[in-house]
Amino acid sequence: MHFLFSLLFLLSVIPASTEISMLGMHIHDAEKVLEELKLDIVSKGKNMVKFKTENGNHFSITTEKGNIVYMENDWLQQPKSRGALITDFQFGLTSLKDIRTRFGTNGYTYKSNAAFTTDTHLVMFNCFELDSEKEEILVTITKIALKEEVTESNVASKLRLDAIILADKSYLDKIWGKEKTYDAKRKKVTL
Repeated sequence: MHFLFSLLFLLSVIPASTEISMLGMHIHDAEKVLEELKLDIVSKGKNMVKFKTENGNHFSITTEKGNIVYMENDWLQQPKSRGALITDFQFGLTSLKDIRTRFGTNGYTYKSNAAFTTDTHLVMFNCFELDSEKEEILVTITKIALKEEVTESNVASKLRLDAIILADKSYLDKIWGKEKTYDAKRKKVTL
């Protein structure tokens, strides 16, 4: 009986696995693991491969010095393919307000790409530090059509998930710059 209590105690104090991945790929994995993906390749560059996922969306992986440093899952706007490769967020349905509520913070933004407009949309990037050993960053990219009636009070409810990124923190600093704007309630989050 003492053994059982000891085992239960150990299980309660040992943290659950914090392995964070997209299709089994992890930040800092060796690039050779890309061979394990059985997906069609859409395009390939020197350090980047873009795949087509089973639900028809795109999944891009960038490597640096032989290791994965950046993964991006892009929604191709098909209602039947709303599932993201990480989190239970749904493309086109999950709002920035939902994301903020779930994490209890707005995270931070890089000054170089916090928000911008295209000819048709307002696009926002929000970064969240994950509570993990690898210090990954989860980036949510949300957008809304410019023709929508948006106010300061409803914009977070109207911005909808369009892409999601999992990346190495230092790699993002390298490509987007080190200047950031932090939410006052910034904290590490768990998926």
